[in-house]
Amino acid sequence: MLTLALVGLLAAAAPEPLPRVPGMRFRLGMEESAVLALGSFVDAKAPDAGTMTARQGAARFFGVPGEATCYLKDGRLARVRFKATGVSRSSQDYVDGQLRRMQFSRGCERDDLGDRMCDWTGPAVRVHTEMKKDELVARVDPWPPAPEPAADSLASATVAPARPPAATPARAPATTARAVATLPETLTISLVSRNSPDVWPRIVSSPPLHYPEAARQESLQGVVWVLALVDPSGQVLDAWVERGLTELDVAALTWISRCRFAPCERDGAPCRFHVRVAVLFKLH
Repeated sequence: MLTLALVGLLAAAAPEPLPRVPGMRFRLGMEESAVLALGSFVDAKAPDAGTMTARQGAARFFGVPGEATCYLKDGRLARVRFKATGVSRSSQDYVDGQLRRMQFSRGCERDDLGDRMCDWTGPAVRVHTEMKKDELVARVDPWPPAPEPAADSLASATVAPARPPAATPARAPATTARAVATLPETLTISLVSRNSPDVWPRIVSSPPLHYPEAARQESLQGVVWVLALVDPSGQVLDAWVERGLTELDVAALTWISRCRFAPCERDGAPCRFHVRVAVLFKLH
């Protein structure tokens, strides 16, 4: 029934989604009300009180618990800063691994064990990370940054876009390359139907689920609900914890990031999709 209900969803072209903040539930450009709906936030100090406001609250970055500061400009999310302490070396390596998996280009000012400062650049966002001992700091900005017009060129700036000599030829290739739509609904995979061959969405291959030793010693078990963005070939592009258990979250994200899903195609066209997966940790 789910498949039949989704057959016509791509008949009309879906709008291009706002760029997602990697490892988090925010999207740059989302309205302030949408930001506040994702958690409990309080007012914070903004770097430029004249043009920005800031909201601060608990959040996770690739499953690592910490505190996020959301900077808003004109009522929309313009930047996110995340900070966490007590972060293990394996969790730091996991964050780096996820950014590599998302094919962000990496350039580091420092890349020593226990002291890293790197910039990760993607097609729509840049992530600046700093890792020292047990601390993790990340800042996410739009990329490329919006140009700051010179004061003496403001008048001509309003006229120049009216007759761009090469605007149409320059943008044509980008339009062709972005012909992949994203399903507008979030799908769900239950524990029972996870790999059923006659149900879509489904996971077609997955690695063994690692059970953290600390959680095993505490006899901790349960379900971690993970949200993932999957590309048309079935590879996970991004994943984050929707509802979880601190000791099990990173293991759940590691597992889902290595899963492969059945590809998505609607009306003869490939598509991306968001899927919610229940990752079960059960002691035997």
